[in-house]
Order: sequence, then structure tokens, then C-alpha cells
Amino acid sequence: MIVRVIKLPKLKVEEGKMKKMSELYKPRYLPGLDGLRAIAVIGIIVFHLNAQWFSGGFLGVDTFFVISGYLITSLLMSEFYLHGTINLTQFWGRRFKRLIPAMLFIVSTVLIYTVTFEPKLILDIKRDAIAALFYVSNWWYIFQGVDYFNQFSIAPLRHLWSLAIEEQFYIIYPFVLLLLLKFLKYKKTLIVLFVISLISLGLMIYFNTPGSSHSRVYFGTDTRLQTLLLGCLLAFIWPPFRLKAKIPLGLSRIIDVIGSVSLITLLWMFMTLSSNSEWIYQGGFYLISLMTLLIIASAVVPYGLFSQLMGNKLFVYIGKRSYSLYLWHYPIISFVHMHFVDGQIPFYAYILDVVLMILATEFSYQFIETPIRKKGICAFTFNPLKIKRFSRLAMSVVLMVPLIFIFKGDFDSLGREQSQEKAHSYTTPKGEKEQPVHSQKRTDLAPLLIGDSVMVDIGQHFKSKMPNATIDGKVGRQLKDALPLIQTEYKDYTKSNDDVVIELGTNGDYSYQQMENIIQHFGNANIYLINTRVPRDYEMHVNQVIGDVAKRHNNVYIIDWYKASQGHTEYFAYDGIHLEKKGIEALSNIIVKKITEQRQNKSQQNDFRQNSHNLT
Repeated sequence: MIVRVIKLPKLKVEEGKMKKMSELYKPRYLPGLDGLRAIAVIGIIVFHLNAQWFSGGFLGVDTFFVISGYLITSLLMSEFYLHGTINLTQFWGRRFKRLIPAMLFIVSTVLIYTVTFEPKLILDIKRDAIAALFYVSNWWYIFQGVDYFNQFSIAPLRHLWSLAIEEQFYIIYPFVLLLLLKFLKYKKTLIVLFVISLISLGLMIYFNTPGSSHSRVYFGTDTRLQTLLLGCLLAFIWPPFRLKAKIPLGLSRIIDVIGSVSLITLLWMFMTLSSNSEWIYQGGFYLISLMTLLIIASAVVPYGLFSQLMGNKLFVYIGKRSYSLYLWHYPIISFVHMHFVDGQIPFYAYILDVVLMILATEFSYQFIETPIRKKGICAFTFNPLKIKRFSRLAMSVVLMVPLIFIFKGDFDSLGREQSQEKAHSYTTPKGEKEQPVHSQKRTDLAPLLIGDSVMVDIGQHFKSKMPNATIDGKVGRQLKDALPLIQTEYKDYTKSNDDVVIELGTNGDYSYQQMENIIQHFGNANIYLINTRVPRDYEMHVNQVIGDVAKRHNNVYIIDWYKASQGHTEYFAYDGIHLEKKGIEALSNIIVKKITEQRQNKSQQNDFRQNSHNLT
């Protein structure tokens, strides 16, 4: 009896506390979050349409991560305080119905389209598809050494890396959160999640190597966990289902101002931030995500002006379809743009992109995503009188049959037959001499050419024009890689009768001082800097650095490839960088012409000086 007297009040207290918490955590719809989703997906789409328009639009993915962490934690906490536990099976079932059917639809469509219209790409795209189906795309790209920002190949499923991270998070996090809520107090759970977010931040800083590929830290689940967890932390600090419907007007206006200023700042970053900015990998993603928390906190406040702005009908319409829109936008852009030259894409192609996105998104949202999310297996039927459900089943079968043959490898031969191995480097032995076989060759000139994949493209053709040239081109080379190469292999090119051609800038930005270090090493040599045409946000800065350096040195000359190639789409492959036959000829010709003209000018100046000396 004594024991029962002691335990009964405690039980009543716990029941009362649980009832109170259940009232506080009762879920409600948050239109402001759909509005923020709309802004995030628009930023990503514009970035993929043309990175020079929204150079920081890739931050939209991080916005999605923060929203996901916040909303998932809010829903899980609501369930925990309403029922005293979290039904993990039901949670994972909801996630399955919400995410996987639409993902299967896009992957199937991309594979079948590839086999039908672009069979030469089937091998690479099939590998990406397998990684996507198992939600490990991010790690697949890490192991492949893919750089998200500096890849020029057709990869219509590459954007699924972010969904892989989210799905991995959804599998593990609910179980961890349940354990924390069961065995730790509220504040201790908060501290644990905060510490893990700092560990994730630390891993990004540790694994990041400035100036090199950011593949490991950009795609890594461990390094990107920080952003998701910040959203989780906000759900503890600012749970949306506990916010009062009416708050003091002054406080409401302060929240509106904070949300507005934070959103404007985020949009400014969308427009100006560069993927090459090292600070974002040294804590920048964490800081930007913290700012995003302010936008979310303001967007979920009931009846606030900012939350009403974010929850307007247009934003909500787009936000509700943001998942389907995200799935479809990148494959459409990839397949449309491959028929044009990147960086010189006609305006009507962008209109086509948007129209196809809208149509595909609406079909996927209305016919696949929403019915299956709401009805599950009941969204299908064998009864032909139920037209929509029967059509959904028929379409699934139609997609499944060719997929079986694709994954069996029956179409792999199409890829092997049409794929061409592209050289990764072109290097001629230093001092190699050849005898001319026709009059177009310049045998009296022996320039040194150092470059990246563009130099690889022109290497053989240029060698036919200047047999004594020394050419060193390598795919992926950046300016930072050139100085060690020069110091070990080409340190003797310093005399006034030496000619050196530098073609670097395709694969990344560089500073004035980095180029200055290269110039200083070559001493009195005639140095020719080829400016770049690359449809990336660093194009303008690279060309500006080249121009500034040339102004400071009398022995530095610009080969204006950017101007010479303007409007000549026939020069380029689809990526707008690598060269087709006409581009190879054009670039080789202007290099030869510039070196020849400069040599002639120098010869005339020397003759003039000699004549002046004789007269005196």
C-alpha cells in the first residue's frame, strides 16, 4: 500500500505532463515552409540553368537540408509527446511513400530516354542510376572523384546526391532521436545534437584541402550532417507546434524584420556567392545555415506578416511541388542543353527547359507523388474501369519491362560502341625536333605551351603547325598545378628569345598573385596568356586577372580566345569549353599568328635599333 501511495501521484504528474505536452505539440500545417522550399528550388534551378545568373544558387540544397531537419524533428517530437514513443515503422513507411515512387519514376524515365535517344551515354548513366536507387549517390560520386561544380559531362541524375544524404539521415536519425528522448532529458538531447553538428563541421574543415576538389566535403554525409542537425536543433528551441497564435505586436514586427533581413541576405548570397569561395568550406555552410534558421523561425510564426508573405498562394503552389520539381529539372536541363553549346545557349532553349519542367512536374505530382503518398498500394488497381489507378499500374509495367533489360546489360554494347576514349594528357618530349613536311609549318619557332584539357584538344594539330613546339596539356590542370611543373620541367625558359604560352583557367579561378608568380619565373621570355571561355562564374575574374597582368609587363601578351570564339558555337562541344575540329583549328591559328606577329615586330624593332646605331 505504501508503494502504491508513492507511485500514484508520480504517475498522475507524468500523465498530466504528457497531456500538456500533447496539446503543445499537436501538428499543424506550416505554409511558410512551403514558401521557403519554393525559393530554395528556384535558386537551384536558376543555378543549373546558368551558373552565371545565380552563382550561389547551389545554397538552395542547404536550405532544403535545414528545412528537412527542422520539420522532421518537429513531427517526431510531436509524435513522441502525443503517444510517448515514435513508431519507426510507420515513419519509414511514410517516407517510402513520399519519396521513393517519384524517384523511381524519374530514374526509369531517364534510363529509357537514354537508351532510346542517347545510347552512347547509357553506361555512365546506368551506374549513376544504380547508386540513386540505393540512395548512395553521394558516396558514389566521392569514390569517382566527381567535382559537382567542375564537371562537363552529361550526368542527368547527379542531383540525386542530396536526396541520398536525406534518405540516409531519415533511416538513422529517428532511431537515435527516440533513444535520446527516452533516456536523456530535453536539454541533454539538445546538447548531444549540437555537439554532433560541431563534429560534422570539424570534419568538413579537416577533410577540406584549399584549392583542390571539394568532392569529399561537398558530397559527404558526415560533413553535410551539420546543416541537417541545425534544423533539428531549431525544432527543440523553436518548436512550431508550440508557438502561440497571438503574440505582442512589437515582438511580431521584430520577428518580421529578422526574417526579412535574413531572407534578403540569403537571396544576395544566391546571386553573388561562388562555389570557389574557400570560406564556405571552412565554416561558411554552418554560418549560412544558422542564418537560414532565422528565416524558418520567422516563417512558422502564426499570423506574422513575414510568415504570410512566405505562405502566399504562388509560393505554396511551387513549394508543394518542390520535390517533383527538383527531381525533374536537372535531367531536363541536361538533355536539352546537350544539343547546344553551354555558355552560348539561345534564349528559347531556356523557355523550353521551363515549359518541360512545369509539365513533367505537374504530371509527376498529380499522377505519381500525391496519389501514392495518400493511398499507397491502393493507388494501383487491376480493374480497367478505374481509369487513373489502372493507368498508373499499366505505366509502371511499361516502365519496368525495359528497365529489366537495361539493368541486365542488354544495351551496354550501345554505349561501348559509340563511346570514345578521350586523352587525359598530351605531352611532347622537351626539345623534340621534327622536319617539316609542308610549307605551312613554322620550323624556326619552338614555343612552350602549358595548359589544361583545351591544350590537350589542340595538341596534335598545333604540333603539325609548329613541329618544334613543346606541349604539355593535362585534363583538370589548374594554375596552382603549373608552378611546380615549371620549376621542375621547364625552368630554362627564361631568355628573351623563348616563347611561352599559358592556357589555364578552365578548371577554376586564381588570383593575380598566383599568375604573377608564374610570370616572374619565366624572366625575360615572351609570355602569351590565352584568356578563357568557360561558362562558369569565375570566367570574368580569370580574364580580368590575365588583362591586369598583361598591363604590368612588357613581355606579356594576351591571346584573346574569349573574343575570337564569341558566337562561334561550331567551335565547341556541348559543354562550351572543349573544342571540336573547327575550334581546334581556330585556336591553333590565333596562337601561331600571335607568336609570329610578335616575333616579326621584335625583329623589326631590333633592325631599327641596329640601323639607328649604325647612323650614329
